[in-house]
Amino acid sequence: MASSGDSLLSRRNLFQFGALAGLATVVSPRGRLAYAAPVSPFCNEDRPATPLAALDALMDGNDRWATFTQEHPGEDATRRTCVATKGQTPFAAIISCSDSRVPPELVFDQGIGDLFVARVAGNGATGTLVEGLYYGSSVLGALVVLVLGHSDCGAVKAAVASFPKDHKLEFVKLIFPAVKKARKIVEQAGGDPDDPEQVVPVATEQNVILGVEALRTSRFFKDAVRAGSLIIVGGVYDLATSRVNILIQ
Repeated sequence: MASSGDSLLSRRNLFQFGALAGLATVVSPRGRLAYAAPVSPFCNEDRPATPLAALDALMDGNDRWATFTQEHPGEDATRRTCVATKGQTPFAAIISCSDSRVPPELVFDQGIGDLFVARVAGNGATGTLVEGLYYGSSVLGALVVLVLGHSDCGAVKAAVASFPKDHKLEFVKLIFPAVKKARKIVEQAGGDPDDPEQVVPVATEQNVILGVEALRTSRFFKDAVRAGSLIIVGGVYDLATSRVNILIQ
């Protein structure tokens, strides 16, 4: 019998989400959703065709955002009507922090139907958020999964401040492994592991890197990554420069 994780979404659920509109999705005998790209990118005709092209599209959009040359694609009445009637075909799935200063659709200058986004304070790649990313890639056809952290993250600062003591918020405790690694890195570099100003930036990066590594080895994504139909990368958005720095590709 398939586990609850393997039978992530039932066929009835898929109809409720409108996921079968224009999609060549296959359900295996065990009930697990097989990876399949959309039959046709109905609404975003310029949708990237490969995982690397999808990453390039994200970075091109971020460059426009950082230089105040945004195009604001896919916001018009035509796109809104199209995705409402024909469904969504996002080319990227992103897990990012809930911070109001880091909205992925704006940071990457993408339109409605282009990105499938899961957000939580501290951008922890765990639990139902991972299942959401799986839905975005395996059902909706996203070609790249991005774990996106950002500078001056309150969740990371809280984790650094409380480590190694317990914290009442689960999303803070999820960052503890990154804090532990960051403290060691800072110390090995001759810094002070008790100085938050030195540890927070490193912990922010390590939190992203650990998230990417966890996703790449997850039962949800490892087959697609191995096959080359999906890439999982990580980056950090700099609030000061408005640019995303890709840490792990």
